[in-house]
Amino acid sequence: MIAITESYLDSKPLFFRLFFVTCMSHQKLTVMIIISRNEKFRFWRKWTFLNAIVIILSYPIGFIVGLFICEAMGYSIDEWETPVEQTLMLMGFGILIGFGIGITQRILLKKVFNVSSLWLYSLTVGFIITELIVGIICWKLDVNRGDLSFIEGNPFTHAIILSISGLLIGLIQLPLLRKHFTGIAYWLIASTLAWGISVLITAIGHKYDTAVLITYILGAVLYGAITGATLMWIMKLKEVESN
Repeated sequence: MIAITESYLDSKPLFFRLFFVTCMSHQKLTVMIIISRNEKFRFWRKWTFLNAIVIILSYPIGFIVGLFICEAMGYSIDEWETPVEQTLMLMGFGILIGFGIGITQRILLKKVFNVSSLWLYSLTVGFIITELIVGIICWKLDVNRGDLSFIEGNPFTHAIILSISGLLIGLIQLPLLRKHFTGIAYWLIASTLAWGISVLITAIGHKYDTAVLITYILGAVLYGAITGATLMWIMKLKEVESN
């Protein structure tokens, strides 16, 4: 086995290790990829910040997109109207935030391992499936899906819905992580909890608009912090073995 010490890595950029692994893959050797603590912290900071920005911007952009969808269908944005319209709008929002976060995360993960392009679609698929299931349930129970949102003062139900999305997303992403990481079960837990907590925290001040805005931003940051920490400190990169 060949291993590079952490002190040596502190003075070298990440691409150096990736280049080293690529070169060694042609030899009869086992290469241990080591990521320094400083590099983990830099990755975590960038992951947290960028994921939070995407989530924060997704809601106002999603609202604007939903407005255009409603107008195109002849409905007022203040009236959620039919369950079909509600489901289609929220699935559209899921596509928006899913692709936004998927693209951001894949760009960051490519600096750590050769992440599959399927990562781009994993979040979108998870959100679409969840909203489809929730839409059918709301339709059968004659419940207004638009009321099940933290914006409407219902953070607990919204948190449950997002936790289900996080669970599905984590399940879809597990095969993409299994080849490169150990301890991938932690990612499933982190994805579920992070999405739920990102909305649940708005319950602290859900009666006040300013408090909702502040806790919403904090929730977005917590999502990035939890998932980023799980990737860098709990899960471990596997050894890369040549054939």
